[in-house]
Amino acid sequence: MRIEIFGSGPLAEPIARLAERAGHTVRRHEETPVPPYTDELLDLVILAGSRRGIAADLANVSSETLQDLIVVDAITPTENDVAGSAGTTQSDAAWIAEMLPNPRIVRAFASVPAQALADLVEHPSSDSETKLAVPLAGDDREAKALVESFIRDIGVEPFDLGASSTAQALDPGGALWGKALTQVEMVEAVGWLSGDG
Repeated sequence: MRIEIFGSGPLAEPIARLAERAGHTVRRHEETPVPPYTDELLDLVILAGSRRGIAADLANVSSETLQDLIVVDAITPTENDVAGSAGTTQSDAAWIAEMLPNPRIVRAFASVPAQALADLVEHPSSDSETKLAVPLAGDDREAKALVESFIRDIGVEPFDLGASSTAQALDPGGALWGKALTQVEMVEAVGWLSGDG
């Protein structure tokens, strides 16, 4: 897959390294875009950082390049975002839809501690019973299937929570926020949410 990661949050580096190890072509967004940007077709865009950082990255990219992409929403709020969340009404999905033309959004990775992914870079796990699970949620079945394939490729297991309406379990204060769990542990944590949405 051809993947571009926007944002410089703590998840960006371990996801990039795991993807490269799995044989994917990964490009991290550069502050000064290198032409010709529009010549490259991307299979997957990963937003891994704060809204502010991602917005700055996206400001330098042609909107044609980002049309109708499958987007992994791994946006992690900053402390200021969390502190001000009571007054914030716009979801990450709504914000992404404003930033990108016709995105096909899958929420994934944001709830997993960056250190758990960084540990996998150094010590890959092949034991399916102890393998880290990455929860995801979204409404587009084809987009979710591609993201699930990517998740397996990088050495972790996807755990489909269902439709995007279940994504609050992946946000601060949600049942899965900040937890590194196996599939069995995830079923125990939120088994009532799981499904194929």
